Amino acid sequence: MTFFQALEKSSAVELYTYIILLLVSVLLYIFSDHLKICILALRLPGPKAYPIIGNCLEITKTDLISREMSEAYKKYGPLARVWLCALPMFVVLDPNDLKVILSSKKHTDKSVFYKLLHNFLGRGLITSSGHKWSSHRKLIQPSFNIAILEKFIETFADSASSLIDKLPKEETVLNVTEYVNNCVLDILNEAVLGVPVKRVDQSEMETSPFRQGKVVAPYRITHPWLLFNFIYKLTDAATVELNQKKQLDEFSRKMILRRREALKSLTSSNRRCLLDFMIEISNENPEFTEDDIVDEACTFMLAGQDSVGAAVAFTLFLLARHQDHQAKCYEEIQRHIGPDSSKPLTAENIRELRYLEACIKESLRLYPSVPLMARKIGEDVRVGKYQLPAGSEILILPYATHRLEHVYPDPERFDPERFGDDAPHQNPYAYLPFSAGPRNCIGYKFAYIEMKTIVSRVLQNFQLSPAPGKEQVQPIFRMTLRARGGLWVKLTPRKMAS
Repeated sequence: MTFFQALEKSSAVELYTYIILLLVSVLLYIFSDHLKICILALRLPGPKAYPIIGNCLEITKTDLISREMSEAYKKYGPLARVWLCALPMFVVLDPNDLKVILSSKKHTDKSVFYKLLHNFLGRGLITSSGHKWSSHRKLIQPSFNIAILEKFIETFADSASSLIDKLPKEETVLNVTEYVNNCVLDILNEAVLGVPVKRVDQSEMETSPFRQGKVVAPYRITHPWLLFNFIYKLTDAATVELNQKKQLDEFSRKMILRRREALKSLTSSNRRCLLDFMIEISNENPEFTEDDIVDEACTFMLAGQDSVGAAVAFTLFLLARHQDHQAKCYEEIQRHIGPDSSKPLTAENIRELRYLEACIKESLRLYPSVPLMARKIGEDVRVGKYQLPAGSEILILPYATHRLEHVYPDPERFDPERFGDDAPHQNPYAYLPFSAGPRNCIGYKFAYIEMKTIVSRVLQNFQLSPAPGKEQVQPIFRMTLRARGGLWVKLTPRKMAS
């Protein structure tokens, strides 16, 4: 090799080395924030993670809720980590730390996890972030004024009466979940879409795609390669999900068209629905398009079903197990409403059911309908002795936070007095069934009125007691909280009980 050949070879090596170092430097710069997040995650405790898949298979465990979530604080302390494949997520459990995150408008962006719900819920209030979320929230919020919500009580009462008619008239042991879910869907059909509960033609709503909605996100998490959209789009699951979304959109557009026609002749005596309000919002604000109405309608219909249905079913189940608290609720109902379940309910009646509301709140503490939520940090946040970098993904576990012994002594005990009129003031970020802060559930007042109406009508007509052999519950995670095998209760008509 000549001197000049050696020099050329040396120059080439230097050039390649320089290029490699430059590429490494660029990659380190691009991924420096992610590396900081990963380094912090490696310092924190958390459940055992596996290479590549991380903790993705955790949600397949039947005892995920009852074991891992309920014991999370004891095992890991106020801050832990989990891995969604190579993405670390920080689990924040302490109410004071949650307040820092949830109370700030700087941390309102939803986690990347919610992108998995776009094909199911669309891009409504639950899944959207940034300007779209803030503008939609501002536009829709007035529709959830308490004065407007109380006008839905007739709808709630009609659906509750329909539920009572469908329940057996003799002492029976049954799974209340399906009955309650149908009742909640009846409410949403009228309150959101404007389809009356007391309709003559049942066929259209019996085949409604909102009855068959199925979320695929948990399936994708347990099959991590499906988290990549270009792979997921090639699967049968994607085809089914997209077809389901198409049916939901088409059905919603048909309901919107129907309500546009109805609004032309609507009088003050007619019942209104949320579609009416959103159509009016769209007419006055062109940036709120029909696609936005569809997304928000799907959000209210799909999210409202499982969350309220589960809360009512768990409340009935727990009241069946705790006769003393059920008796107090029944006495309160007798005092403020009376024994006649055909008597119209008023907003004042429902407001006075304070002990019943405390029982519902305690049921939601023990069994929050949404046991897991996520956020993305907008700027660095101090959590205990750690600094969470901007861009960190945060997991919030109401099921775990609701069981902190220093906040809720004897946390597994059903004790509605925790929410009674004389209960001591508690940190609002220790109770999160509807989240908290700027991104709390826009419909939480709607949900409480709805739940109080349904439960009060059931207690007016039936005495509840435990179903023999089915007194225990095994909570499972399916995006919302469910009970494996259902929630079974023995119903005895009040006339027979007396």
